[in-house]
Amino acid sequence: MNQLFIYALEGSICLAVLWVLYAAALKNDTSHRRNRIYLLASLAFSATVPLLDITVNASGRFLPDGGIASSLLPEIRIDPDGDVRRGPGAESFLPLFYMTGLIISAGLIIPGYIGLLKMFLTGIRKGRVIYCNNDRPVCFSAFGYIFISLSIPDDIAARMIRHEMNHIRKLHHFDLQLAGIIGALQWFNPAAYLMRRSLQAVHEYEADNECITHGEDTISYQKLLVSYALGMHTPLLSNTFSKSSLLKNRIIMMTKKRTGNYASLKLIVALPLALILMFLFSCKDGSGSKKDAAAALTEEKAATGGDAASSDVADDVFTAVEVMPVFGNDTTGAALVKWVGENMVYPEKAKKDGIQGKVIVKFIVDEAGNVKNPVVVRGVDPLLDEAALEVIRKCPQWSAGMQGGVPVKVYFHLPINFALN
Repeated sequence: MNQLFIYALEGSICLAVLWVLYAAALKNDTSHRRNRIYLLASLAFSATVPLLDITVNASGRFLPDGGIASSLLPEIRIDPDGDVRRGPGAESFLPLFYMTGLIISAGLIIPGYIGLLKMFLTGIRKGRVIYCNNDRPVCFSAFGYIFISLSIPDDIAARMIRHEMNHIRKLHHFDLQLAGIIGALQWFNPAAYLMRRSLQAVHEYEADNECITHGEDTISYQKLLVSYALGMHTPLLSNTFSKSSLLKNRIIMMTKKRTGNYASLKLIVALPLALILMFLFSCKDGSGSKKDAAAALTEEKAATGGDAASSDVADDVFTAVEVMPVFGNDTTGAALVKWVGENMVYPEKAKKDGIQGKVIVKFIVDEAGNVKNPVVVRGVDPLLDEAALEVIRKCPQWSAGMQGGVPVKVYFHLPINFALN
């Protein structure tokens, strides 16, 4: 649940940034095909980037360790009297809140699908066209079929069907299904709704342009759109002949001067944005983390008289697995909080000097459940950093993480907040 929430959160940031660029630089252009490609690429990018795991070997710790996930981790708070408690980590309620919203969001789409299925089964089918007995005039396309009311006069129906057939030929229904899936996963993200609405608008611009190019009189076509705009009610993930919310922009686009080819140069801005987003959510500083882990293991081997050359720092260390490591067979984290509280000592000099703050320790739980190679990825002061490392070094065996039913090494981050107040 946590991993799905983090995936959706990172994807929503990507989508929001890319939609802002679209709204600011591309939305009003008449290059509809280019805009459609950009919107689809943005959706695909936001769905893919959070899944990537790219290791960048570079000197210095220039990449955030742990990313968004580290800010959602459960926090252990230590005070000078030795009292310990679990901080109000966002991870305790945000994933549950997210899953509740996801279920509701998906549930809101289901009635529309049921209505489509009913129309498909009860309507009169002629090829790709389904004629329905609706009280109100309806004409829209969804899943590669056109649904139209029998009450619409034949000559007008033919013009509407030509419009909707343009949607089908251009496979617009696949675009909307992708937007619908991402919209459900990112139900909390306004950019997901705006991206879907922008995609629907581009679809209508493309279909309108095809109709006018192939013989429709512009004025007559605009009058037809206006006359049917207010009466049409269609499912969420469909292209409709005339939707009132898009009517004004569609009419403007029909008469607007064509955008020149040089306008596409604005897409150059998207490249650095995409690279920055990949940098934030997909890249990890491989050189720094391996160097720190190897150094920690060398110190451990030297302290125990072992052979530092026989390093067991493996490349195959997971950041997330199907079954995450668990301390004391307690998935709530209470056992870990209790153990840390019983073994943590707030340094006297730090108390005296008023030193406090949050230390984040990163370590590996290996295939046997042993804690290995603890390093500080976000420190406060050498006194507090060493106190946090010392307690992690003494940590007893965990239940190992599992991937595909096989025990594996897993990175784990633990925030420890030393608080004087």
